[in-house]
Amino acid sequence: MNFIQSRDEKKAIIYILFSLCMFIFFANFVSFFSFLYEPYKENFLTLHLIFEFISIIVSIIIASHGWVAFNHTLSTNRLIFSSVFVSVGLFDLMHTVAYKGMPYFIVESSTTTATWFWVLARLSEAAVFAYVVFLPEKTKNDLSNRWKMYLFFFLFAILISAAVFLYADSWPTLIDNGHPTLLKNSFEYLFIFIHALVLLKGFNIYLKTNKCEYLLVILSSFSLILSSWMFTSYESIDEYRSLAGHLFKVLGYYFLVRIIFKINIEYPYRRLKEYSERNKLLLESVAEGIYGLDREGRTIFINKSALDMLGYTEEELMGNNLHHLIHYKKADGSTNPLDECPVFLTGQDGEMRTDSSSIFWRKNGTSFPVELAIRALKENDNIIGTVTTFSDLTETLKFRQLELEKKAVDAELEAAAIVQRSLLPKFNNLPNGVDIGAINIPYKKLSGDFYKVVHQKNQLVFGVADICGKGVPAAIEMAMMTYSMEKFDHLIDQPHHILRNLNRFAFTYMGDSSFVTIFLGNYDTSTSVFSYCNGGHEPGLLYKKATNQFLELTTNNPILGIVKESRYETNYVKIEPGDILLLYTDGLTENRQKDWSDDNQLLRKLLLEADHQLTAQELAEQLHDQLNRISGRSVMDDQTLLVFKKLV
Repeated sequence: MNFIQSRDEKKAIIYILFSLCMFIFFANFVSFFSFLYEPYKENFLTLHLIFEFISIIVSIIIASHGWVAFNHTLSTNRLIFSSVFVSVGLFDLMHTVAYKGMPYFIVESSTTTATWFWVLARLSEAAVFAYVVFLPEKTKNDLSNRWKMYLFFFLFAILISAAVFLYADSWPTLIDNGHPTLLKNSFEYLFIFIHALVLLKGFNIYLKTNKCEYLLVILSSFSLILSSWMFTSYESIDEYRSLAGHLFKVLGYYFLVRIIFKINIEYPYRRLKEYSERNKLLLESVAEGIYGLDREGRTIFINKSALDMLGYTEEELMGNNLHHLIHYKKADGSTNPLDECPVFLTGQDGEMRTDSSSIFWRKNGTSFPVELAIRALKENDNIIGTVTTFSDLTETLKFRQLELEKKAVDAELEAAAIVQRSLLPKFNNLPNGVDIGAINIPYKKLSGDFYKVVHQKNQLVFGVADICGKGVPAAIEMAMMTYSMEKFDHLIDQPHHILRNLNRFAFTYMGDSSFVTIFLGNYDTSTSVFSYCNGGHEPGLLYKKATNQFLELTTNNPILGIVKESRYETNYVKIEPGDILLLYTDGLTENRQKDWSDDNQLLRKLLLEADHQLTAQELAEQLHDQLNRISGRSVMDDQTLLVFKKLV
């Protein structure tokens, strides 16, 4: 990186020295350059048209890039910068069509009208340049304001343009007998002053950060300073110094485009590549086989570990019915009917299943025992397929021979579990008036569930999530999701904004077989309003003390990681003193007795019977213990319960 920055600095210095030399030559060798320019003087209007159209195209590029990038950044500064260039582009267009010698457009072309448009375009560009450099980014903007901002500056440019066409002839003169007047030069000196301040500010920031975009800010401002300076010196509007000023302006706009490219394209692509390479290494280390099927049982994805275990290539399995290839016979050689296959059954009823009695058949005709964990793929509560995680049990059956190795693996997993538990937040420094407790019990050593609590000023953000699968893959992905959630500014980002970005993260960077369910909320301590968003997770259970009744909080949003551009919504509810909110994963409420359904009725009953004077942590532990004691059968999934209390 240091080499690249050093190289960029050398290029910048060369450009500054070269352009400064050219400026000095243009300013001092007037006779020489006038002689060289004389044969081309009659083409001035064409050359001017070319330069101005380049400027207009640059304005369109900046405005369009800002429009697209605002979806992801919601940056107020970038929104204002890009939308102002709608006005800049329109003013430059009006300047071009109104320039003396151009065909009739609204009014007769004239130097006065065209020059006022020139001043308006430069004034807009200089003002917004100073705004984004000197004013720090303070707020995120709402997506709906994009249309308003762009429309405002478009209408602003239209209204000002109409005023220029109607009244410019009565305004002060800017060009007198081909010379810029004192007023015109005053405007140019103002532009020089603004860009000089921007240049100094950009230089100061660059020294502190070494960010390349601020080096480009320096070069852009430097070029625009030379441009305005050149426009104070010409003696007729069609001489070479006027064209030189346009040339420096185009160069300044070129560096503006470079800034937009770096911020909106180069930097995000670089981060995407880094994340992709890192996550590819993580996923390739997963030993378990993972594959997904559609409702008809056809393979839609399968990981490398699964292909290695089965001996097939990806091309041989994709789109084919996997049951008929790897799960068609039992260990005794008898047929394994499709309607008895746990993968098929989960695809029909959506119930999560585990199975350790099946065998899979390799391409070469040999078989091996497997342990299966099957979950339904859902979209808008509709089952669209299944995801199966399987492990080869052959080595497990050779336990005695591998006892020493297993102990080493167990020690590593225990260490990993300790690290994973350290990722769960501690409930320190909670705001006054609230209490939170939580319990997270992995099905195996490593958990695919996690909870998150973040306290920022008057915002208390908390939630519970469930990663598809168990074991090492789920633990790795749990760490990835926990890390990604640290990157949000919860004072600004609404729950649906966070879930939308987490969904893109999960879709892009997690494995093809992975998905996430999550319930995330934001409690405002100043208003007691709880804003929440549910991404395919179990509903939140809110006990209302005043009515002794429960509210189920949900938004019916899709799970994360399946469809890249899913939409999410946020709902709101006020939490009163004495109210209790429960967030949990399905491992806590899953059916473990035939006469029970997968719902939260037992959880409701136990909460009503509980002592509400207990702390949130004591209440979480009590509810968890009672649920598992009453259900009787062994736990088959990770279990997480978070209790939020609004103190009386």
